[in-house]
Amino acid sequence: MEVALKILLGLYILQALIKFVTLFAAPYPTRIKRIAAVHQGGAFLRWFDDILLLLMIVLVALLGAVGMEHLSFITGLLVGLTLTQVFFHRFTRPLAPNHEPPPPVTPIKTMSYAIQAHPRLAWRDILLQGALLVWALFMLITQQ
Repeated sequence: MEVALKILLGLYILQALIKFVTLFAAPYPTRIKRIAAVHQGGAFLRWFDDILLLLMIVLVALLGAVGMEHLSFITGLLVGLTLTQVFFHRFTRPLAPNHEPPPPVTPIKTMSYAIQAHPRLAWRDILLQGALLVWALFMLITQQ
């Protein structure tokens, strides 16, 4: 069970790191096309979120099976939730008309477009998240 948990966590960390890199490496037109495609079909986003929710349940179940340390889990949960909140709070700058999402406009669609338009607003949050993810991947690989 521990090996399965480590593999899933490693793959998830790699996906998150790739996402951060593409946020800065891919040009804005490429990023916004991807976001527009995701938000065009609402069913895809719901389906994807359902899969992510299931993955989170599997990860927590595997963690419980290998021996969850409650203080470590609670700390990680609260740090993760807070980092997400602070990240979203960085995007208070109004979008220029040429960066606004097409209708229908939903809150998450607006946030997605704002992140793509100005990812550097959250550079501190992304740097901290990236550093924590690199450390986590290092620990997964090097610790028994």
